[in-house]
Amino acid sequence: MKKLKLHIRILLVLIIIGGIITTYSCRKNRSMEAVITVKLMSDTMVVMPDVRVEMTKGDVEIIGYTDDNGQFIHTFEQPVQLDIKAYNDTLSGIGVINIGSYGHDYAKSIFIY
Repeated sequence: MKKLKLHIRILLVLIIIGGIITTYSCRKNRSMEAVITVKLMSDTMVVMPDVRVEMTKGDVEIIGYTDDNGQFIHTFEQPVQLDIKAYNDTLSGIGVINIGSYGHDYAKSIFIY
């Protein structure tokens, strides 16, 4: 009888551990990263740091500035299509980014002139 109770306890522990492993292994990455690179239209090899980037659509508004590599990076949890405006004191550019598949990263170049 004692051996039966021990076997049942071991079996329950193994089932619980198996359930935990299965639950965590089935999780999928549900975020998407958008990388906006701002470049000069006149020389597309030149990236533009410190440019204001606005991504908007309806009530969604994301605002930031490009880093030293001319990139603005933002992570999304839901698929979305956004209008992009990039500008500084004298130059500006526009574009659209469509972020649609979970687990994928999206890159978009915006050329300012």
